Amino acid sequence: MVYQEGLTAFPKDISYAFANGLAERGWSVEITTASSQAHSNLSKYSLLVVGTPTYGGPGQAVVRYIDRVGDLHGINTTIIAVGGGSPERSADAINQQVRASNGTVVKSLAQSSMSTLIGVVPSGGAGSQADVARQAGAQIPP
Repeated sequence: MVYQEGLTAFPKDISYAFANGLAERGWSVEITTASSQAHSNLSKYSLLVVGTPTYGGPGQAVVRYIDRVGDLHGINTTIIAVGGGSPERSADAINQQVRASNGTVVKSLAQSSMSTLIGVVPSGGAGSQADVARQAGAQIPP
């Protein structure tokens, strides 16, 4: 899992909660920020999860990371866009970038800092946002 930190802890918290859900389902999870040190050779992975904050668009560190990786060689990818504004548009932008890089988008999630993950479960209030992210991760079979 590669994520970009935001101005608050919200993107990190949601990314880690999603990763915990994956681990509960049986995935072996590595998590890192979208920095120049993040792995760009993804050949040993079967799933890429990209977490991005949204500030009028996806986080630029995530965009640069996907550009740096280049050809994703069909890797299954889940996109998590979180934050204020319009996380759906950020998820769509990363979705397009992943597909243009030969990745296979298997799930795309958007979560506002004021709502719950769109399209996953009904809104449960702010206290349940991490639980919802964890549940979304646990829905992805290894």
